Amino acid sequence: MSEISMEKAGAGARFGSYILDLIIVEVVVFVVYFVFVCFSKAYLFPVSYILSLAIPWGYYTYFFGKGQTLGMKAAKIKLCGTDGTYPVGYGKGFLRCIGMIISGLVIGLGYLWILIDENKQGWHDKIAGTYVVVE
Repeated sequence: MSEISMEKAGAGARFGSYILDLIIVEVVVFVVYFVFVCFSKAYLFPVSYILSLAIPWGYYTYFFGKGQTLGMKAAKIKLCGTDGTYPVGYGKGFLRCIGMIISGLVIGLGYLWILIDENKQGWHDKIAGTYVVVE
């Protein structure tokens, strides 16, 4: 797939997929945390906290590495490298997770960048060397 033939996904589809992913991750985190709090001993509470941090990292790294999160599948968009590689792999997936934190740190400016960038890339996409394209 050449760079010219890749139709970049718009901000609306990307935002919708992100909201769906956020709901999925939060439900899983809530269930895990609830189980630990209700059915565990007090000394296991730190484990539930660590899991509540690890679940989102694992979810996004795994699915970014595979090329699509569940939300992206629903929105019919996918993640590919700027050179057209698909899937991008777990290394770039993890790098994109770190980039998402950076994108959100400056009042979300890294995410808003998608609206003005000619390739519709946020800072996290630029950091990881990825595009979000229409399937």
